Amino acid sequence: AELTVGGEPCRVSLIGYHGEPCVPDVQEHPRIQQYLFSPFSTSLPRAAFLMYAPVKVLVLLWRLLSILVFQIARPDVFLVQNPPSIPTLLVIWIVARLSGAKFVIDWHNFGFTVLGQSKGERHIFVRISRAYEKFFAQRADAHFSVTNAMREWMKKEWGVEPSVLYDKAPEFFRQTSVSERHDLFRRLAPQLEAACSKLCPNPGSSAPGTLFTDDKGQLREDRPALVVSSTSWTEDEDFGLLLAAIAEFDSSIADDPAFPKVLFVVTGKGPLKLFYERKMERLSLRKTHVATMWLEPKDYPMLLGSSDLGVCLHTSTSGLDLPMKVVDMFGCGLPVCAVGFDCLGELVRHGENGMVFSFSRELADQFRELLRNCTKSGGEGNTRLNKLRDGVKGFERWHPNWQRNASPTFSAAADFVGRRHPPPWVTCGVLALLLFSALLRLL
Repeated sequence: AELTVGGEPCRVSLIGYHGEPCVPDVQEHPRIQQYLFSPFSTSLPRAAFLMYAPVKVLVLLWRLLSILVFQIARPDVFLVQNPPSIPTLLVIWIVARLSGAKFVIDWHNFGFTVLGQSKGERHIFVRISRAYEKFFAQRADAHFSVTNAMREWMKKEWGVEPSVLYDKAPEFFRQTSVSERHDLFRRLAPQLEAACSKLCPNPGSSAPGTLFTDDKGQLREDRPALVVSSTSWTEDEDFGLLLAAIAEFDSSIADDPAFPKVLFVVTGKGPLKLFYERKMERLSLRKTHVATMWLEPKDYPMLLGSSDLGVCLHTSTSGLDLPMKVVDMFGCGLPVCAVGFDCLGELVRHGENGMVFSFSRELADQFRELLRNCTKSGGEGNTRLNKLRDGVKGFERWHPNWQRNASPTFSAAADFVGRRHPPPWVTCGVLALLLFSALLRLL
């Protein structure tokens, strides 16, 4: 977050789920206080969703309220990232109205489309979720959307007009120096043992070099190409498409000396990781290897900045949001091959800063086009890949983007400083009444 409003420093209370630690810039910032709580979990099967959904909402409602009413300092502005939307939008709207704070929604996608992916568009909960999001969208003080397509949809369907605030990479997403690569791959060596035994020219050597750097810390001339993909291992990303493309690509280059060996690294955690790792084990690859990794927050941008090509398998449930992982890759000067969907053109321009594909064969063709001689330096490298790298250069950073598109909305918050807030017991009483009336209106 940008910790200034109207040029004045401000404090941020960050409320969210427990999980992996934030990046060091957030973890160590003296004016960011984190308030974390556990997500709702149950051992019941998904088929019992109708039974436990109301309990889930009530549990999350209580956990949110206990932080908002009793723990954090009273804010001047609530900025809510959506999704998740239930019960977050309801709770924040009520607390904002009671405290006189501004209620701003940052629309990254829609909760009802995410729910619809598993339940179907016509499911009663999906229809209620859409009505719920529309209801609170029309009661917010301001909105941000991550694409112009989303802005136009919300204007047409819900009568609200967000400011477009594209995701942009912060400064620590950048190309990684050779010395940093050497240190990074030494740290990651335990996770790359299988890759090294497959791709290293001298796998039995005890030299202090790495798969990508020599014993002097310089890039190896015989290093493999590095292709990276980040995934949450969920159903909205068809990882089988990437595996099929890798298998086809490998068989077509196995005896072609113009192609280097290629390491495909997939980062992230998620429910389908083990399922796809078993599929990887069954692949019969000769010149390529697929490795899965989990990285510390500080190492993730360094890996992106060390790579030759990125792959994005994100498909939007709404067709109106953009993949943050591509933003991260562009910040590191890394061109991407990305699955195409409706508004992807607002970020990835085919043939200029990346390539767009729909099928595994297309992706395999793009690998062949972009990875031939890609590890060679100077004029011997891959001119097509170098052109895409040039297209990524100058990708706007977060700070100027914030100042131009978001700061005007938050500057108005200065007018709220110093007002009086009701005590917590008053907030709780009125909150119960407003909560009851809001639920009645939704039903």
